Amino acid sequence: MSKDFTVTITNPERAADFERVFGSTTVYVESPIPQLATVPGLGEQRVYKLDLKLLSREQRLRLENYLSGKFVLTEVEVRDLLNERGMPILAQDCIVTVANPQKWID
Repeated sequence: MSKDFTVTITNPERAADFERVFGSTTVYVESPIPQLATVPGLGEQRVYKLDLKLLSREQRLRLENYLSGKFVLTEVEVRDLLNERGMPILAQDCIVTVANPQKWID
């Protein structure tokens, strides 16, 4: 967990969703390095993982509510999935920023 890694959503449709859920198109991610993950409906994609630990309680509840509606799951199912797998953010839909890069580059 670090407040040094953020992504800003550049895909207009997804940016609108992020604005509604998080109040911003910029969110904290766990790492500035994307990883491969299987995304339902999209197959294998490069993704960043949302840093769920840095969400406010209200943001987390809005996220669970949004995802349960979008994927027709109960909020309990969404909560369990987020806890197990995290929240992927498509790398192709955003730009990553590393604050204090001197701290991370040896």
